[in-house]
Amino acid sequence: MLKTKKKRFACTAIPGSERGFTFITLLLTITILFMSLPFAPFLIKSVNYSSHHQEISIQQFFYFLRDDVMKATDYAVTPTVVKLLNHDDETITIEQYGNLIRRQVKGTGHEIYLRDIQAVTFEKLPYGIHTTITSLQGETYEKTIIFYQ
Repeated sequence: MLKTKKKRFACTAIPGSERGFTFITLLLTITILFMSLPFAPFLIKSVNYSSHHQEISIQQFFYFLRDDVMKATDYAVTPTVVKLLNHDDETITIEQYGNLIRRQVKGTGHEIYLRDIQAVTFEKLPYGIHTTITSLQGETYEKTIIFYQ
């Protein structure tokens, strides 16, 4: 019959001399992991984290103001207050209140639109309202709200 030994035809990624993951390599891996773990908080603290919360809040305020102006039927602008008249003949007032910008409907209650504000000014333009906001950090943001007919 056959006098030659049959060969196995299998392709493996590692040579046959390597047996795989041993207990010693496991211990070595755990040792390296536990030695480097105490340095992780220092690495995390060294990363600079910058929050854009204030910029996003001011941008959201500009969206709210634009929506209120678009829904208004009439308006009055002073340097510190914007008064809008909506479809239900309710007066909406947007003004600075301490370090907040608030919205009042019919002079009662208030809805806080923006916090941590040093100053807000409104300027009446022939085609809209120019709004300037100064934050407590001294940063200035400007936006022109255009009237849509």
